[in-house]
Amino acid sequence: MCWGYGLSVDAPGNFVKKPMAGCSGREIMTEIMGHLDIGAEALGIIESSTCIPCMMPFITSQFMPRASGDRPAVIPAGSHNLAMLGQYCELPDDVVFTVEYSIRSAQTAVYALLGIERKPPAVYKGKFDARVLAKAFMALHGIGHPQRDHALTD
Repeated sequence: MCWGYGLSVDAPGNFVKKPMAGCSGREIMTEIMGHLDIGAEALGIIESSTCIPCMMPFITSQFMPRASGDRPAVIPAGSHNLAMLGQYCELPDDVVFTVEYSIRSAQTAVYALLGIERKPPAVYKGKFDARVLAKAFMALHGIGHPQRDHALTD
């Protein structure tokens, strides 16, 4: 099972020249196979797959471009008994659409409003972890993958 998400659903695709919002499941799979450069195997994958398009406009709103200050602070300035929780408040260095984001916003609110000297767990910054970067490099270059190792020597 695979779940995918397209941000610009009103823009024509690169491989299926119509907006994703107007595509069938088969057309969406065709677009995905094109982006993944699957090639000759694409038709077999498309034929054996079920793709059910589903529009979720409120989820899209979380990923739209924004600037600092577009979302309210967890504890709005001057507030002593009100907090903003969930995906639509501002948490520095965090990424929306995760359970952790919602939990961190709630922890931040509870600790601040109750005067507890604690902070939520720090956000994991994998982009600065050398092990994560090495694994990403290896995956992108097919290193350690028996069917793709030949790509480096061809």
